[in-house]
Amino acid sequence: MRKIKTILLLAAAVCFSASLFAQAKKTAILASDPIGLKIKDAVKDLLVKEGFEVVDLTGSEHQNYVDVGFNLGREMNDKKYDFGFVFCGTGMGVNLVANKFKNVYCALCETEEAAKMARIVNNANVLAMGGKFTDEARARQIALAFIKTEFSNDAFLRGCYKRVQEKAEEINKINSQIK
Repeated sequence: MRKIKTILLLAAAVCFSASLFAQAKKTAILASDPIGLKIKDAVKDLLVKEGFEVVDLTGSEHQNYVDVGFNLGREMNDKKYDFGFVFCGTGMGVNLVANKFKNVYCALCETEEAAKMARIVNNANVLAMGGKFTDEARARQIALAFIKTEFSNDAFLRGCYKRVQEKAEEINKINSQIK
């Protein structure tokens, strides 16, 4: 009987936690250069439909992919958003720039499976895509896979993630010594 009560209490706690999680408003930030605008808009619409509070850094003036990646990376670095989405022609340029920031784990993904693995294995918090290679429908599918997938609870993968963070600190120290 005591075991059953414990199981019921645990189940109730899980349900309560899940309901709190469902009530918490997720946040996302987006930015795009001119070549990624169509897929950015498609992903933005998806996020709004999924109940996200969305901030779009894409201004009315055309931004270079370097500035787009920098501006999004800077905002994500402050840990104010659950997810970031960044777009350019290939996704590679914005990915490279955004990943220079300490708290950014940006993954360039062209498939749903890659987006899922980026979350499960690497705990990626930013998704990069390219407007030259991804149409609006596919961009929505990839983004949906990204936001619906959680980081693994596997001890090995969590240990790898911790090592990535440690190596980033070591790399920053090495880079600060280079003139």
